[in-house]
Amino acid sequence: MDNVILLTMIVSAMMMCMLLIYSFSHSQQRGVRYFAWVMVCRVVFGCGVILELYSNDVAGKLFFRQIEQTALAITVPLVILCVLDLYARDEWLKWHKQFMLLLFFIGWSVLIWTNSKTHFLFETATLVNGYLDLPRTSLAIAFNIFCYLILLTCVYFFIMYLRKARPDVRKPGIIVILLASISAIIEVIKLVFPNLLQWLLPISVYCGVLGIIMLWVIYKNKIFTIVPMARDFIVDTIREGILTVDQKGTIIDCNRFILPLFDATSSKSIIGKGLYEFLKAWPEWLEACSIRVEKSIEVKKEIDGEEKYFMVKVYPLYSKGARSIGTVSVLFDITEKQQRLEEIAHLNFMKDQLFTLVSHDIREPIALQVNLIEMLEEEKQMLSSEAAELLDFLSAQIRSTYMTVGNVLEWFRNQKNDVSLNPESLVLVDLISEAYRILSIKSKAKDMDIVIKVDKAINVYVDREAIVMVLRNILSNAIKFSNRGATVEIAAAKCREGKIRITIRDQGIGMSKQLLEHIFNERQVISTIGTEGERGTGLGLQVSSQFVKMSGGTLWIDSVLGKGSTVYLSLREGEHS
Repeated sequence: MDNVILLTMIVSAMMMCMLLIYSFSHSQQRGVRYFAWVMVCRVVFGCGVILELYSNDVAGKLFFRQIEQTALAITVPLVILCVLDLYARDEWLKWHKQFMLLLFFIGWSVLIWTNSKTHFLFETATLVNGYLDLPRTSLAIAFNIFCYLILLTCVYFFIMYLRKARPDVRKPGIIVILLASISAIIEVIKLVFPNLLQWLLPISVYCGVLGIIMLWVIYKNKIFTIVPMARDFIVDTIREGILTVDQKGTIIDCNRFILPLFDATSSKSIIGKGLYEFLKAWPEWLEACSIRVEKSIEVKKEIDGEEKYFMVKVYPLYSKGARSIGTVSVLFDITEKQQRLEEIAHLNFMKDQLFTLVSHDIREPIALQVNLIEMLEEEKQMLSSEAAELLDFLSAQIRSTYMTVGNVLEWFRNQKNDVSLNPESLVLVDLISEAYRILSIKSKAKDMDIVIKVDKAINVYVDREAIVMVLRNILSNAIKFSNRGATVEIAAAKCREGKIRITIRDQGIGMSKQLLEHIFNERQVISTIGTEGERGTGLGLQVSSQFVKMSGGTLWIDSVLGKGSTVYLSLREGEHS
């Protein structure tokens, strides 16, 4: 035989060995571990053919033919195991079931090697033009047909598996299967046309050249690492629903957790059908899949008599060339979360209702007490000194309570965004006087002077109740943190076009830098004790800051520990009447 042919067959065998080595290097991947052993059988078969062709006697050729037939027989169960491994049928991959499967084909291999005594597979072995001729018995032909039908079925399952792979992997994967099938097709031709054996036997080895092509396709497309070897296991195990749609709007894949949403019992009932049929009840979801954009949608569906809520995240799929090829939708069950949110919303509603009722029931009686105190103060000169002193004490307590309740209620209103302001142009001096009126007893008790240096012509554009509360809170703090006999000064001036700056300066104990940094922190309520043990809620400045912002102004503080504080208010200027 020509040396060129020999060299070609040896190179072909070496190429099969290269694919074998590459397969074993990835044998940890699902399916590849059995494919690697298939390649072992293929290499043994190729070497057997070469050795058979270069043997000169019948006994030598028969020996190597038996090696070839044994390798082909063992290939069949290995291909079956490869398919089972790809489909994650682990219950069929237990060692005793693998052994039972292999045992059947090992038994056939025993028949191959004992045929000289049993003659079950062929009667005689003769040389025809230098090639071994083995006329097969009916049993051998039937077995071969049986094996080829099994391999054909396996090829079908390989192709069905690759249909579920990524589109950029699907085509190369099918090419690999077709290349791997060529050698099996040649064996079928040898079975049907035994007279062509002398031509087909070397071609069986030449098919090894296809091994290098397969290796290149597998390596370039990283099929052993990219193809989701455990796709069914992963997709069907995760608790989120999966729906994959191609660029034509056809459903190509899903898992069992999304089926109840479509009232389906199996994936077969929706795969291959149009998207509109199933998503027409959720237009946003349908649109996101149709135009292939990333989007999050909330959907609800009554399942088994219970209303279920789901969050759907749609993600576009792209090929390696950045071409849009479809979408995958991931479905999360948020029913429990939604129920908790509804319970919280209901509790918040009940809280707001209760707050509305309680705020009215608390504020009105205290306001009435303040009015009664003011009426008694008008008749104070008629009271005895002890009664007047008691009235002053009672007045201070009631007014303090009134301010505290007002701050707390307004703070709650702010938290639930239930505050609406009605700004108007008002005289600033009148607002300061109104704010100070309820604090006059408190300042007199500490023998303090409140000096107001504000032009009566200055107007501000504010909500009356809101700004009176702000001024009252600031003045209350100035009195609270000042020592007896101190002075609080209130001044105002036009600082720039359309703005009035109010300055309230005290001679109190001041604040440290650390306290000043956190005084307006809404997440941290800071309450400090006054110079004579006065207590508060710590909400006054927070409420004041919120109302000033809502009025379109700003509030800030300069303070030096031990030297007093200065509070600045910048408010919109009002129109002159």
